[in-house]
Amino acid sequence: MNPKPLRHVDLYGPAGRLEALYRELQDPAAVAVVCHPLPTGGGTLHNKVVFRAARGLEAANVATLRFNFRGVGASSGAFDGGEGEQADVQAAIEWVKRKHPGKPVIVGGFSFGSWVSSRVACEDRDILAVFLIGTPVNKYDFGYLRHCEKPMLFLHGTQDEHGEIGKVENLTQTVRNAQSVIVTGADHFFSKQLEAVEETMRSWAEEVLEG
Repeated sequence: MNPKPLRHVDLYGPAGRLEALYRELQDPAAVAVVCHPLPTGGGTLHNKVVFRAARGLEAANVATLRFNFRGVGASSGAFDGGEGEQADVQAAIEWVKRKHPGKPVIVGGFSFGSWVSSRVACEDRDILAVFLIGTPVNKYDFGYLRHCEKPMLFLHGTQDEHGEIGKVENLTQTVRNAQSVIVTGADHFFSKQLEAVEETMRSWAEEVLEG
């Protein structure tokens, strides 16, 4: 099988140019935006969890776009605490919509990326489904999700140091279409359990697209 090409692309939002990587598929069933963890903690589009999440989506025939938030890597601008970053997510969504008009769009991210992306995705009628990996409930308020009707995946480790498992379980119970996959023993970065990230994303995406 020929490897699917991975292309460097530029997105443009209010902060200027955003560096991105796009995995092109021949005739994708859908297209996904995958957002990275906290920039001030070293988060980039090359993060292992982000990479493996994208790979799982690609295995489900979903084209993927990963990008660097403002001020990260070659992206213009400066860190904005999760506010301006929402405009970056919107720019990525607009790019994939133009690239694949009419295709379903899935949006989500890891850690900080899950918080920023889900706030945008829940407000956008065009987004089919949302995923949150390593949801940092210890740091941010995710109460807005109870008003979100979209199919939603929570993928979380029992030893996640940024998201107490009990808080995550309570949160998922308030979300109408939530599905949670808990990985026993996994820490925030799913160390030694990255296969679970990839496989969960593949199976969830297939299920969402069949539905």
